[in-house]
Amino acid sequence: MTSEATEMITIPRAEFDAMQAELRRLRREAAREVALTLMQADRGAGPGDEARVFTREQLAEAWGIRA
Repeated sequence: MTSEATEMITIPRAEFDAMQAELRRLRREAAREVALTLMQADRGAGPGDEARVFTREQLAEAWGIRA
């Protein structure tokens, strides 16, 4: 991909780093909002729900966290 010099700009490195940090912060914030919405929409296990429910100990054992 090529571009002409008239299409290019330069910005100070500190400003570029600040913009990247702000972009990361905004992405984290958006991800939190999506996760919160999904958690609030999930009514959890209930009648007719075929999903298995595990205790912390069972999950830890399955993931190899505890012996």
